[in-house]
Amino acid sequence: MTFRVNSWHVYWVTAALRTIPPEHQALRQISIRAPSHLTNSGARVKQDVGGRTFQQWLDLDRFLVQLWEARSIRPKVVTVTQYGEEQDMNNCIKCLLPEITMRGIIDLVEWCALVP
Repeated sequence: MTFRVNSWHVYWVTAALRTIPPEHQALRQISIRAPSHLTNSGARVKQDVGGRTFQQWLDLDRFLVQLWEARSIRPKVVTVTQYGEEQDMNNCIKCLLPEITMRGIIDLVEWCALVP
């Protein structure tokens, strides 16, 4: 299952995942494509996305941990960055999804676009 977060409404990703019943065994992978405009790092991430949206990311983080614990589904986050912005995006994802990042249960896939 792949989710592309085009807006700040991360809530819908978590809500969709919650509708999958525990007995549904076909779910093997969850991929989330992070918005390319999330390239800020550190404490500014919370400021930039807003408190409510930041909380939605933390809720998604907790739910992904629960999926890992219950089904061993390792989430993948795909980021698209310009050359040279990779570290900023990594810091941003660490801030938005701290628990799965800290536990090392996330596959962070970087797609670097060439500078135009």
